[in-house]
Amino acid sequence: MKIKTYRYLTPLMFLIMLGACSDVIEVNAPAGEPRLVIEGWIYDDRDVQTILLNNSAPYFANGPLPAETGAVVEVTAESGETFTFTEDPAGVYTADFRGETGNEYTLTVETTAGDRYISSPQRLLAVAPLDSAYAVFTEVPDVEEEEDEGYYPNWDFTDPEGTEDFYRWRFYVNDVVLNEPQQIVVFSDEFIDGEELNGASWLGMDPLVEGDELIIEQLSLTEEAYDFFTRVRQITNDVGGLFDTPPDPVRGNLTNVVNEQNYALGFFGASSAVRSSYRVE
Repeated sequence: MKIKTYRYLTPLMFLIMLGACSDVIEVNAPAGEPRLVIEGWIYDDRDVQTILLNNSAPYFANGPLPAETGAVVEVTAESGETFTFTEDPAGVYTADFRGETGNEYTLTVETTAGDRYISSPQRLLAVAPLDSAYAVFTEVPDVEEEEDEGYYPNWDFTDPEGTEDFYRWRFYVNDVVLNEPQQIVVFSDEFIDGEELNGASWLGMDPLVEGDELIIEQLSLTEEAYDFFTRVRQITNDVGGLFDTPPDPVRGNLTNVVNEQNYALGFFGASSAVRSSYRVE
């Protein structure tokens, strides 16, 4: 069975050619209340786990998000262990341990302002082996009815039979991860349970060229994480031009137990990860 995963998301902004027009157009977008943004995953294939804490910025703000410093960050495992994270550099919190398949993890973040955020428990589910990764030369019609020909990622794997599985695929080109919102690729096995998938492909990127090193990472997701990424993908897809309404924030799985109205953005999850690499010849 062959899956074609096309361009899920359109870019957030299109380049607008104004020609000789010199009118200044001002767009007023509500700044909104700044919120804590939490991004963190527990993986079973690495020895150092990372939680990122930042603060949201206005819609048209440039530059990195302001870091949330001085927080107390802990992850508690279903097995009873508690892991305390250390901040270095600002807003980046790390702890030395390896996630265990089947274990359930919960994140707690206490800020210097007195807020306390707790995630929903996330179980680290096993992921199917990634049999192979490779690139196939493909001609892809784009929106201008031309063709973006080149090499695109393909991979093979077999979905386990009798279980409800959710996947995310992440792509690295020459050790650079493709991690923009429009590059989120998630999948449910609802209609392919237990089947062998050969030649699954993704065309939502610039084509590879000879000599490029491609790494495909296959990740397990909980159903809650799959739903979160699906909402992010959908809401990003709805913003196609400069004058579109700024998107509403996507609520994740984090609750402020001190002040429920001051909720955090982002998601805390756990994934089993496998990788396969290929050099375009």
